[in-house]
Amino acid sequence: MKSKQQLDKLIKKSRADLYKPIAVAEILYRHRKENLNIDNVNSYRRQSYGWMQDVIWQLHRKTTQLNSRYWDQLFDEAVLPPKLIQELAGFNVENNGLVEVYIYAHVQGKYRAFTELRQRLETMPTDKFSLDLFLGFFEKNAKYRGSVDKAYEIAVYALFNTVVCELKATIKLSVVESSMLLLQEFEDFARLVLGIDMQHLNIEKPARLFRVGTANANDAGLDMWANFGPAVQVKHISLQPFQMVEICNGVRADQLIVVCKTSDAKAIQTVIEQAGIAEKLRGIITKNDLEIWYGKCFQPQYRNTMGRQLINSVAEEMKLEFPLAVSESFEKFFTERDYSDKILQGDWDVK
Repeated sequence: MKSKQQLDKLIKKSRADLYKPIAVAEILYRHRKENLNIDNVNSYRRQSYGWMQDVIWQLHRKTTQLNSRYWDQLFDEAVLPPKLIQELAGFNVENNGLVEVYIYAHVQGKYRAFTELRQRLETMPTDKFSLDLFLGFFEKNAKYRGSVDKAYEIAVYALFNTVVCELKATIKLSVVESSMLLLQEFEDFARLVLGIDMQHLNIEKPARLFRVGTANANDAGLDMWANFGPAVQVKHISLQPFQMVEICNGVRADQLIVVCKTSDAKAIQTVIEQAGIAEKLRGIITKNDLEIWYGKCFQPQYRNTMGRQLINSVAEEMKLEFPLAVSESFEKFFTERDYSDKILQGDWDVK
């Protein structure tokens, strides 16, 4: 059954939330229950996005924003074209929603694995953790490989945030004396935007980093930002010079830090100098750099402070990125839909 083969490929390649497989399940559900015209792709091409969002909110209490071009790729000939959706729909009706249950069983299983990983992290001794161990969970299992870029982002953020906090770094903001009259004129603006007013001409805050979001499958080129200046782009790939130019041109920030797996630093430096954007790139961080810094955090003198905080930060970001803590949401959803995983047998068993 070609439609099932394509569906399995889609599930395997999808990120943690399985946005597109969920959309397929919702198309099939509405065809089975509400007589959706499955022969007309325009009756579900755009609507399926909203149906998916409703389910994501019901299961995870979070929202997502995906661009239309990314979404339309679901119905491409190489992914799951309308003729194969029709084939799935017919089989689904004949078997009392079996394909819907199959898809949601995959979603539930993936989140259960992420929950178990997070729980292990929360109790893991500091001498047992390593960056390779954490990333390996995603890289070495085909079921979870689609989320390795998010895992890499989590690992980067956890490290950056832990070290910056442990350094107790601060940033200062002030207004020069020659601007006092202007400050008085725009005091309401300065208070709201800068946090400064006539009574507070200087402020000092802890240096912090923030992730831009946790569930965007097509981000615009920014993963983290710092209240002390640079933007951070995380790429779980080996960067080529032309890609670095695209990244630098795509992020509107004075300075940019790029984190990747590996890079040809000399070639990249030559190309960005030729492109006139060398001053914008503060630096390139590779996985090798991350491994060295992670190792330092788990040295005996730092293990119980920075090491423990680093593991806790990874676990907390896992919770935010993959928020389904236990199975209550799925149990309620399955009950409301009258789904039963007992029908998943043979080729449709979820292993």
